[in-house]
Amino acid sequence: MRLLAAATGYELRKKIQFRVGFLVREVLNGAVEPLVMLFVYRALYRSAGGDGARLGGWTYPEIVQYVAGLLVVRKLVFNERGLELSTEIFEGRVTKYLVMPFPYFVLAQARFVQFVGLQLVVALLVWGIGYAAVPEHWLVPVSGLATLQALALALLGSYCCFLVYFTINAAAFWLDVIWSLLVMAAFVILFIGGGTIPVSQMPEGVADALRWAFPYWTISAPIELLLGRIGTPEFLRGVLVLGGWLTVLETVRRVTWRRGLARYVGAGM
Repeated sequence: MRLLAAATGYELRKKIQFRVGFLVREVLNGAVEPLVMLFVYRALYRSAGGDGARLGGWTYPEIVQYVAGLLVVRKLVFNERGLELSTEIFEGRVTKYLVMPFPYFVLAQARFVQFVGLQLVVALLVWGIGYAAVPEHWLVPVSGLATLQALALALLGSYCCFLVYFTINAAAFWLDVIWSLLVMAAFVILFIGGGTIPVSQMPEGVADALRWAFPYWTISAPIELLLGRIGTPEFLRGVLVLGGWLTVLETVRRVTWRRGLARYVGAGM
C-alpha cells in the first residue's frame, strides 16, 4: 500500500505538469461526441414533433440531461491512453521492473488510482460549471443515495476498462498493432455503454443483451440512476454483473501477463 501511494503521487505530478496538455486531456476530453449528438438529437426531435415527443422513451429535455451526465460520467472511465505497458514492452524497458521486489501490476494500479482521484475533481468541476451556466437544463441527481450508487458503478466499471486495456497492452508480447486494438476496444466500450445514445433507446432485444455487459453499468446506468430512471434493484444487479466481469477480466489479465513474461527476452521489439 505504501508503494501504491508513492507511485500514485508520482503519476499525479506527471499529469499536472503541463497545464495546456492537462486542460485538453483531462478537462475537454470526451466532450466533443456528446455535444455533437445533442445537435443530431435536436434535428430528430424537431422532425418528430418537438421537445415533448418521445423517442425510445426519452423526451428531448431528458436527452439534454443525459448528455450532461455523459460529460461528467465519462470523465471517470479509464481510457485507452492511460497505460504505457505496450511501449515499455516494445522498447525492452519492462526488464527493470522485473528485478524490483514488487509486482509490475502495482505500478499500473497506481496509474488507475491517480486517474480516479484526478478525474473525480475534474468531473465535479465540469458538473459545477454546467450547473452554473445552464441550471435549467443540467443534470441534478435525484438523491444523495443515487449519486453514491452511480459513483460506485462508474468506478467499478472504470476498473473493468483498466483491466481490458492492461490486457490489450500486454498483448504486445505477441503483437505489434496494440494501438489499433486499443482504439477499437475504446470505441466498442463507448458505444455499447451508451456513450453516444442511451442503451435504453436501442431496440429492446439489443438493450437487454447489453445490460449483461460491463460498459452499460459503467456509463449509461450511472446516468439513469442520477436521473431516477432506475433505482436500487438495478444498482444491485449492476454490482453483481460488474463483480462477475471483474473476476473474469482479472483472470484473463493474470494469464496474459504470466504467459507474456514467459516469452519476453527484454531486448525490445
